[in-house]
Amino acid sequence: MTNFALMNKTISKYISELLFLHDCVIIPQFGGFIGNNKSAILNETTGIISPPSKEILFNPNLKTNDGLLINHISNSEGISNIEARDLVINYVSLINDKLKKIRTFRIKNVGLLSLGTDDNILFLQDSFTNYNLESFGLNSQKTKKVNHIEKKIEVITAPISTKKGRAKIWRAAAILLPIIGLSLVSITQEEKIEKVYANMSSFKLFSISEKIPILEKNKEEIFEITITTEETKNTSVAEHPKIIEKKFYLVAGAFNNERNANNLMNKLQSENFNSEIIGTNKNGLIRVSYDSFISKEEALIALEKLKLKNKSSWILSL
Repeated sequence: MTNFALMNKTISKYISELLFLHDCVIIPQFGGFIGNNKSAILNETTGIISPPSKEILFNPNLKTNDGLLINHISNSEGISNIEARDLVINYVSLINDKLKKIRTFRIKNVGLLSLGTDDNILFLQDSFTNYNLESFGLNSQKTKKVNHIEKKIEVITAPISTKKGRAKIWRAAAILLPIIGLSLVSITQEEKIEKVYANMSSFKLFSISEKIPILEKNKEEIFEITITTEETKNTSVAEHPKIIEKKFYLVAGAFNNERNANNLMNKLQSENFNSEIIGTNKNGLIRVSYDSFISKEEALIALEKLKLKNKSSWILSL
């Protein structure tokens, strides 16, 4: 394998690794890859559901070195930042040479770069690599359509002959009507009422042996289905954990001596920078920043402004 082929394979691998962890990976002096997360998609025609993914786009205007790719190569290969930067410069030369000669260049697991009719760079994402970490191990699935069947409840009717029951109704009515009339009699007629009740005590209102329900003719017996639902108890909703947002720092310098670090911080603060000490690097050097930002885009804009003032810096994300 030639040095160019080895370099292409190595740097392509590091670009792919960074796209899993970051939404913006810049190849200095060439362009940047932007990642946009997408929700799961259901194709109603084929019935195939695809898991959440990350759409990768190419922006040729993002050429400023933010330090991400070079630092990753330096740490992974165990080489200095200068050596890593030279590798990237040679890699960009290789891409431009291939685009000029055969008008295409493939970055393994990332996608295909090509030149359009007006020599602008086009990008087609590799469809076999899903850079959304939440979908790790998930594949597209074929779904089955569920047909909803409407359940019909038959109403059972029970016609009952009520000839004897009708006779009982009249018999009961003949006895109950006098009672209703007596309820309207004044209190002074109490003794007469008691005699009437005494005479009625010999009547049997209903025969015990005949247990026929009193129903009107041709009435249908309807069974009522009652559905009870349990009252849902209010449950306390757990508070969502606070999301810790990543910050992007513009690093002004790193020192062995804490006093020197404080001196630089105070100097930058006097120049209206929001300077602060942001811990130490892996070599134990104390880092001092110009400023910090919530988004990487803001940090890149501020980095360009620093370069216009002839100030050197690089972006650190924590």
